[in-house]
Amino acid sequence: MGETTEHLHCPRCDAERRVIQPWRGWKPAWLAWKVGVVGVLALTPLLASDFCVMLPSMMLYLASGGILRGLARQLPVCSRCSLEIDGAPRPAPAVA
Repeated sequence: MGETTEHLHCPRCDAERRVIQPWRGWKPAWLAWKVGVVGVLALTPLLASDFCVMLPSMMLYLASGGILRGLARQLPVCSRCSLEIDGAPRPAPAVA
């Protein structure tokens, strides 16, 4: 997660605040993981033949999907009070 110059309205602070956006790469990584699951399903006979290495490896791969899914669904966070903010980021307000 890195800080950006995008602003959202924070209901807790009741002001426009800078938000901390999740890394953009989590969603493509989640999509790649889903494609990998389809590949695992196609290789099921091969996986079943090797119980010592392939089956535990695929179990770890499938278990990592839950962590990846959680990271891909993270919302922007207020940089001041750490409240998750749901909404589309807006550009920073112009300083007069």
